[in-house]
Amino acid sequence: MVSMQNIVILAITVAYLIVVLGVGMVAARATGTSREDFLMADRSFGTVVLLFALFATNMTAVVMIGAPGLAYQTGAGALGFFVALFAFLFPVLLMTFGYRIWLIGKRFGHITPGQIANHRWEADYLGVLFMVMFTIWTIPYILVGVQGGGIVFEALTEGLVPYWLGALIVIVVVGLYVYPGGMRGTGWTNTFQGMVFLVVLLGLFAYIALRLGGFGSATESVAQINDGVLLDRAGIPPYEPRMWFSQGIIVGLGGFMFPHLVIRYMTARSVTTLRQTSLLYPIAIVLAWVPAVMIGFWGIAAMPDIDNPDFILPTMVFEYLPWWVIGIALAGILAAMMSSIDGQVLTMSTFFTEDVVSEFFEGVTDKQAVWYARVFLVTIFGLAYVGALLTTDTIVDTATFAFAGYGMMFVPLAAAFYWRWSTKEAVYVGLLYGFIGLWLFEFGPIPASLTFGFHPFVPLLVTQFILMVIVSAVTQSPSEERINEYESALEDVW
Repeated sequence: MVSMQNIVILAITVAYLIVVLGVGMVAARATGTSREDFLMADRSFGTVVLLFALFATNMTAVVMIGAPGLAYQTGAGALGFFVALFAFLFPVLLMTFGYRIWLIGKRFGHITPGQIANHRWEADYLGVLFMVMFTIWTIPYILVGVQGGGIVFEALTEGLVPYWLGALIVIVVVGLYVYPGGMRGTGWTNTFQGMVFLVVLLGLFAYIALRLGGFGSATESVAQINDGVLLDRAGIPPYEPRMWFSQGIIVGLGGFMFPHLVIRYMTARSVTTLRQTSLLYPIAIVLAWVPAVMIGFWGIAAMPDIDNPDFILPTMVFEYLPWWVIGIALAGILAAMMSSIDGQVLTMSTFFTEDVVSEFFEGVTDKQAVWYARVFLVTIFGLAYVGALLTTDTIVDTATFAFAGYGMMFVPLAAAFYWRWSTKEAVYVGLLYGFIGLWLFEFGPIPASLTFGFHPFVPLLVTQFILMVIVSAVTQSPSEERINEYESALEDVW
């Protein structure tokens, strides 16, 4: 029998989704028909919109589901495991590497990393390879958001909305505002949803702590379990020093290389916008991650018998919040997931349009380009939904693999801005080597012993760089004219 409690939870959630759609529709009416406007919002994002466009699109189910789940399994070290290095590395990369991406994109009219690669190395198909690899690594990451949507709907409605339907609702709502609104639609809804997400998460953090007797009492109750074993990372496999270092590098480089972030670096209105965003972004990250991890950590003592760690945060919410507040909590959790899915899917459709359609079909009008982007967008939504129904991996497992894949694209793209004598052949080899290497380690043909205790990403990254140096030394660089164009554009850049 359907309870009044579940009806109210659903009503609040539906009301929130309607508001999100309203914001998206307003953005859609402000969106023009040109590809630059639909795909890049005319490069007009100010500090507030860019901050939340980067922050909210990065607050995936990894934050609301995966991180609390890992903390529930292994302790509060999950915070450092995910964001210790990223919070410091990201602003540095944004104001160095990200600034160069923005500057070159603005100077030459590039929209995608693939266009930068083709132009910088005078290549024909390098952009396609970038697009294909970004898509392959992004589809699993989109699954994370769809998985998370299904999980929280099922948990917080006590099964009234099953996993498959919850995941479908997330897909449909996101599609309804991304399809007409493009980049501006995602930017405006990300700003709204990012604010909702932060307010709700901080509220959950404070209220659950209060219900558990206060911050000190909630933490002390976990410290007393098994003589404080979860306060010492020794003996916890993910926190072994070499794996800890590996994860920091993976998240630091991979997180910066998220395609839905890379493309948004180029939407900034000015360099001042980038600078201000780089200063504010780490603060937003800490405000999000600390509460999410600590709620999962407190759950170790408060709810010790949960079978699936990914359910710990929604279960804690359901257990300790008044039932009429649960709908608000569900809305906040969905805000994190939808604001990442929208950017990911729009970015993949942008890459397809710019790196494949526009590259190989002459005379494509802006109207046709937008149509192709929308068709690809719907296709990705469909694949993501089917994948979410079939996957058996945890959210953390899925996300870590995708992070590593993005990270393997860092050196090849950085070569465009920092390596005068790099060649297109070296970039082809570097991309393929990193991609194939990760899959071979993942499925076992290459023994894990060759990683010397690190995640496979670390030795692959080192050998990828060495291999690219060797290939560049024996192949032809782009024309001197093209090299000088880029050096001139970046002459006064730090």
